[in-house]
Amino acid sequence: MKNSPGSASSVSDKTRQCIIRAAEKIFAQGGYRAMTLRQVTQEAKVNLAAVNYHFGSKTNLMHALLRERFEPINQQRLTLLDALSEKHAPDPVPLAAIYDALFRPLFTGVDSAPVNDTALMQIIGRALTEPADFMRKLHKEFFADLSQRFTDEIHRSCPQLSAEQLQYRFFLSISTMIGTLIEQVRLENISNGKLDATNLDKMLHELTAYVVAGFRQE
Repeated sequence: MKNSPGSASSVSDKTRQCIIRAAEKIFAQGGYRAMTLRQVTQEAKVNLAAVNYHFGSKTNLMHALLRERFEPINQQRLTLLDALSEKHAPDPVPLAAIYDALFRPLFTGVDSAPVNDTALMQIIGRALTEPADFMRKLHKEFFADLSQRFTDEIHRSCPQLSAEQLQYRFFLSISTMIGTLIEQVRLENISNGKLDATNLDKMLHELTAYVVAGFRQE
């Protein structure tokens, strides 16, 4: 008895997901340059032909991995910002609301994952250790348009800042967000266990307040 087209498609999708999950694990452990398709096939328990069929190359596989992780988060960010722009029009969106829209989808994505699923944070942390050309390509494909949309809205809320000040402070705010996510365990260490690093709602609130205060500093 032959498999139905729907059944074949389901198997194909499952194989594709297995390959992406395997690539995530290997990238998080050793980075892009150290990752080989042989390692991916061994981890995913598939043959090289399956990787080539679904992705064609290591570069395309990496793009698919990052796209799957970041596109839903970025789309939610833009959806939230669009709703805020419509709500506050014709006035600027308050700065705290802009940063909540930027930060919350990432924190929500981490918080809604299983307790032992640290893949997203590992991917972010590993990407930061990659060569500059890798980071430039990553930013251009997944974050350039997003950054422009948010900085445009921030400029409307903070017209007193020069373009240079805005870019510096936006860079510092993003760096703070990333550091907060990948180094959250240090919160418990420096507070001698008094603060809970898994309370991401509280972390998000304090991060937003901290960034907004820095942006408004003359």
